[in-house]
Amino acid sequence: MKSYIVEFTHRISGNTFLKFGHTKYSDVAKRFEYSPEQYQDYYIQVLASMKHSTLEEAERVESDFLKKYPKNLYLPKNFSGITEIYKPEDKQERVKILREFYTLKESIEKALPHFDFWKVKPLNAR
Repeated sequence: MKSYIVEFTHRISGNTFLKFGHTKYSDVAKRFEYSPEQYQDYYIQVLASMKHSTLEEAERVESDFLKKYPKNLYLPKNFSGITEIYKPEDKQERVKILREFYTLKESIEKALPHFDFWKVKPLNAR
């Protein structure tokens, strides 16, 4: 399970906005392959993602970002996840949002269990 921030850029106008979300896919970009025609007017770039051990944790991160950065623009065309979009005021706010996300990612992923491949003994070792 992952939560993410992606940036949508309109193919003609160049206008951009962010989308917060969560997905079951390890590759966040795969989430946008479902019914891709709904996103055909945009370039989509994954800016950040973080792993979670539970669906609830991923939903909580998404929800926290949506409360802090609620939908603030109208789009003429509907698509899946349209209520989870936010247009930062400027580049500084965009950087601030990404910094918040990466700071949270650091603390959450630190708590995830890690597998140490170097400590695994071969099956034939005694």
